[in-house]
Amino acid sequence: TAAYVARDKYRHPLETLSFFGVGADDTVVEIWPGGGWYTEILAPLTKGGGTLYAAGFPWPGGVGNVQALQGKDAATYGHVKFAAFPRAEGEPKVPDGTADVVLTFRNVHNWRMGYRRDGKDYSAEAFAQMFAMLKRGGTLGIEDHRLPESASDEREKTSGYIKVSTVRRLAEAAGFRYVG
Repeated sequence: TAAYVARDKYRHPLETLSFFGVGADDTVVEIWPGGGWYTEILAPLTKGGGTLYAAGFPWPGGVGNVQALQGKDAATYGHVKFAAFPRAEGEPKVPDGTADVVLTFRNVHNWRMGYRRDGKDYSAEAFAQMFAMLKRGGTLGIEDHRLPESASDEREKTSGYIKVSTVRRLAEAAGFRYVG
């Protein structure tokens, strides 16, 4: 949309997706796509030979905006698949070991704050599920609001910002290796 294109100069989607190594033939998982800003970029990119999953919570409401995009433009968004995230037993999932890239934009702080989970931190669970989705050697791409390292850890639970060291700790505890 025109409103989303206007935000490109602030979000730098080409540079961001290039840094994460996202390709047109990849299986890509977008965690909590929200309003669909990145979906509007990823769906056209992957429609020719890749796969795009929109993974949301609460299931199924967390992917409603992407479903609305499908209803408006099936040619562009009709191939998008849906999964629950974080998922409970019996909910649709991204098959383990199938994703080339898992992306999450401005969400890790929400998991740390317990957003949509009664204030309980479920970031470790989220990272474990993302690790399971990825192929060996796959990429987890994270963009989030940075809290200064000198700030109190407690601010992560209330501010909407998170320390890079916390994100790395959570990722490495789930099995990820930091690349860049």
